[in-house]
Amino acid sequence: MSLFNHHSRRPNVRRTLIAGGLMILALVALAACGPATPESGTDPLVQRPTFTPTSAFDVAATEAAAAEATKLAMVTDTPTATPTAIPTDTPLPTDTPAPTDTPLPTDTPVPPTATPRPQPVQPTSPPPPTNTPAPPPPADECAGIGGDGCKFKVRGGPAFADNGGQELRLTFAFIHSGRGDEPQGSYFVWLEKDGVGKLPVSDSVRSVAGSMNQGPNGGFNYDFKLGLDALGGNIAGCYTGWVLDGNGERDSQNFNFCVPDGQGEVWIRFDQA
Repeated sequence: MSLFNHHSRRPNVRRTLIAGGLMILALVALAACGPATPESGTDPLVQRPTFTPTSAFDVAATEAAAAEATKLAMVTDTPTATPTAIPTDTPLPTDTPAPTDTPLPTDTPVPPTATPRPQPVQPTSPPPPTNTPAPPPPADECAGIGGDGCKFKVRGGPAFADNGGQELRLTFAFIHSGRGDEPQGSYFVWLEKDGVGKLPVSDSVRSVAGSMNQGPNGGFNYDFKLGLDALGGNIAGCYTGWVLDGNGERDSQNFNFCVPDGQGEVWIRFDQA
């Protein structure tokens, strides 16, 4: 119960007490008039009510007290309305601003873009040539050789002929073209085969001066044969060699040839001029 309702009920209690006190006073006034007195000469067994007159002031006071008590009773019986406290915790609604009209987006014109004109391609000049060093010349196998140096040059061949493929036959011609292709004697060769190494060419077999033999590819004055056992089991392959003079010294640059399978007869012309 709230403090407001507690205070509002206190006047009702006070009114009730006042009304009760007034009714008690009225009853006391009525009792003061006394009981009824029986009349003489009547039957003693039958009692008749007697009316005792009261003063006008007493009657008026009694009626006033009864009316006041009735009025107070009516007032106290009807509950009085109590004011309802307005809650203060709930904030009052505020006015929501009305939405404003948002302008519709307008199409922004796109300015035309100019198409770039193709630019002419400028010819680019090639970079200046760099001074690339020339490859070094092949090593001169005859450098440092004293005397007349390396005299023989390859002037014919190499050429090949079928000899059954069971041996390598060297048919070389050593000539001097400045003397009418004169055969030169006492020369032979150093010979190596790829994958095998130096071949056993004897220095006891040399070219013959003054005479030439004829072969399928031309004349020759040097003839030397190597079997398959010295060649690694096959005549086919590539070879490298050079000419040696009568003293067993180099007398030419390197020469090279590759023998086809079965073409074991080789012919080369070496010219001293």
